[in-house]
Amino acid sequence: MKVAILNFEGAVASSVAGPYDMLAKLPGISQSLGVKAKTFFEVDIVNTDNLVATQPFNMVGNLMMNNRKIYDLVLIPAMNFTGIEHTLQREKTMIKWIRRQYENGADVGSMCLGAFALAATGLLDGKRATTHWMGAGYFKQLFPKVKVEDDKVIVDEGRIYSSGAAFAFTSLMIYLIEKFCGRDMAFAASKVFMIQVHDSSQHSFSIFNLQRNHEDYDIGRVQDYIEKNYDELLTINGLAEKFNMSSRTFIRKFTAITANTPLEYIQRVRVEAAKRFLEKGKLTVEQVCIKVGYGDFGFFRNIFKRLTGLTPQEYKKKYVQMFNDAVVG
Repeated sequence: MKVAILNFEGAVASSVAGPYDMLAKLPGISQSLGVKAKTFFEVDIVNTDNLVATQPFNMVGNLMMNNRKIYDLVLIPAMNFTGIEHTLQREKTMIKWIRRQYENGADVGSMCLGAFALAATGLLDGKRATTHWMGAGYFKQLFPKVKVEDDKVIVDEGRIYSSGAAFAFTSLMIYLIEKFCGRDMAFAASKVFMIQVHDSSQHSFSIFNLQRNHEDYDIGRVQDYIEKNYDELLTINGLAEKFNMSSRTFIRKFTAITANTPLEYIQRVRVEAAKRFLEKGKLTVEQVCIKVGYGDFGFFRNIFKRLTGLTPQEYKKKYVQMFNDAVVG
C-alpha cells in the first residue's frame, strides 16, 4: 500500500518523521512477534518543493516530489500555528495535488493543524473534522462548511481522516494500521511503540467505518447515543421514541442507512467495547459482560463468538499473550 507523507515549509518535523517511522517498521514488528498483517505500507516522504537538494531527516529515505505517482493514502502533517496563512498561500500546488490524489482513489488524513490544508482542498465541505483546539476558532472562520469536532481525537469520514493535537498522530497511525493492516497488527504496534490507544467516547469504533459513511443527521445521532450508552438498557421502542420516530420507521430507516438493524448495531457496539476491555486484561470475562450491558453471560458469549469467531475467554487469552510477547520482545 503506497503512502505519501507530505513535507512542506513550516511542517512540524515530528509529524513527518514520526508517522514514517511507525508505518515503515511494521514488517519488522510483524516478523518479530509473529503477527500477520493484511498489508504493509510503502512510505514516501513527498517534499512539496520542486527542487529538492537535501534530505531533512537522516532516518528518512525516498524523499521525492512526483506529481504523477498515485498513492493509496496521503498524510498531511501538523503545521505551526503562526504559519497557517503562509502555508495556505505558499502550498497551493500541494493543495491541488492532494485533491487530485483523492480523486484518483487515495484516502487522505491530516494531523493537528494540517486540517487547514485538508480543508483548503474542499474535500471536507459538509463533513466532520477535528484539529487542535487552539486553532478550532480560526478553522471555523476560514472553513464554515466543515463541521468541526475539536473534542475528538480522531474523526473518520470514510476516506478522509483527521486527528487532534500534534502528538495525536500516534493514535491516528494506530487507527490506520488497524483499518488497513488488521486489528492484530495494530494491537502489536501499540504495545511496541507503547502508545495508549484512546478508548474513551472520543475513540471511533473502527468496525463501523462504512456504517458512518452517510449524511443522515437523525441516524447519526442515534449511532452517537448507542455508542455512548451501550451499557444501559436500550430498546428499539425506547430509541424510536427518544428520536421522535415510530418503531417501524426507525427500524426501516436505520437498517437502510447502516446495513444493520438497530439490534444488530447495539450488539456490535457492545462487542467492540468488550474487546477493548478484554484486551486490557484487568477485568474478568464475567465483569466485562456486565460492563457492556449484558446480564446473561451465556447470551453475551454466543453473540461475542458469532461476531468475532472467538469466545470472550479465547479473545482475552490471545491479546493478553500478545501483550506479554511484546513486552518481553
